[in-house]
Amino acid sequence: MQRQFRHPMKCYKLLITLSVSLFLWVNAFGCDIVLKKNVIVSSENVEISDIAYSYPKKLAHVVLCASPYINNSITLSKDYIQSLLYQQGFNYSICGSFVKVTRKGYVLSSDRILSILRIKGGKLISKSPIILPFYENYSFSFELKRSVNGLKFYDINVYKGKLLFRTIPVVVKVNENCILAPVASHDISRGSRVTAGDIKFIRLKSIPPNAILSKSVIIGRVAVSFIRKGMAFTQFNTRRFKPVKMGDIVKVKVVQGNIVIYTVAKALRGGYDGDIIPIMYLSSNKIRPAEIIGNRLVVVQ
Repeated sequence: MQRQFRHPMKCYKLLITLSVSLFLWVNAFGCDIVLKKNVIVSSENVEISDIAYSYPKKLAHVVLCASPYINNSITLSKDYIQSLLYQQGFNYSICGSFVKVTRKGYVLSSDRILSILRIKGGKLISKSPIILPFYENYSFSFELKRSVNGLKFYDINVYKGKLLFRTIPVVVKVNENCILAPVASHDISRGSRVTAGDIKFIRLKSIPPNAILSKSVIIGRVAVSFIRKGMAFTQFNTRRFKPVKMGDIVKVKVVQGNIVIYTVAKALRGGYDGDIIPIMYLSSNKIRPAEIIGNRLVVVQ
């Protein structure tokens, strides 16, 4: 008899265990809205999608309240959130007791924008400050689009690393002779790579369209035509230096743990610093991806 009922008893125990687990799972995840504990926002308003792991789809962009000031926090309790939703005609169950909302952002104040544009004594006409999503290492370049009646219209390009993140149009009223711009410190022949010593800053009444006003962006570019002393650097008289071209024989740095060896390969595609390109080893004809790190130099890890 014991052998006959041994397996059914195991089944009953397993069924009870599964029932308890299912009961706990339903209690934990059966709410309409499941709150996060801590969130960081960059926008001016706090929405349901910002503060919850899960929620009814139609609530995603429901605004609960205004975000705190930049680099400040607020705490929203479960009861407070439920009352805010109830005021808007929603009645949903909520899991979680509270959520701490911190607002972070990168502030482009009027002074910072004028500094990026290298303008002293000018006045920003566009709305400011401009709040970007929080990121510590933004970089900027800008382009003068046109000048009309003392107003200058710029595009500020915002980069995350090497990728263009956003372009911000701004309008500035400037005084004459207040634009500090980089120009050639001496004659630069065609085909030369621009170095820091080739650049100096002077004040100009006006700068040509597509002028490059960031020294760090100019350094390393290649002159595509003769650049006379005192001329501005533009997208037309310079181009980016391409360290690897398709078909180049490149030096390959192979890193395996603490071991570094060098070999040679053929570049199957050209690119710029940081680009990932396919290379073919000359010794084995194997094709591998590699990152460009210098002039005809790549690394494989």
